[in-house]
Amino acid sequence: MNLNAKRQGAMPLSFQQSCEQKSTITELEGLLESRHFARLHICEGGNTAIVYRSNLKQCLFRNVQFKSLLINRCYIDGVCFDNCDMKNVFFSHSVITQPIRLRHCHLAGMRLLNMHLKMFIFEECTGVGQIIIA
Repeated sequence: MNLNAKRQGAMPLSFQQSCEQKSTITELEGLLESRHFARLHICEGGNTAIVYRSNLKQCLFRNVQFKSLLINRCYIDGVCFDNCDMKNVFFSHSVITQPIRLRHCHLAGMRLLNMHLKMFIFEECTGVGQIIIA
């Protein structure tokens, strides 16, 4: 158990899905608190959500133009964003066990609060120099 994660309020919870199970949805909406998102694929939607004190494990966001997405005090493991517009995405106080992979994304305006840029892997992304870090 990572004691720092416990202090921040981001704690890994057990996942009950097997490795073969995957879910595909088009939207995340509203306040999503204390949830488990494992092997979830979010494709081609406009998402407006606050993900708070939740687990994101091996999730894929593909072709999403985020209206607003706040990921706060979450436990993140193996998350990938592919061809997404990240200008309305805000990462805050989360624990990352594997770097977040960003492929072919537009990043200008993405916000990071108490998150290190080294926890992100950028592959052919635009606007990397315009990420707002606080």
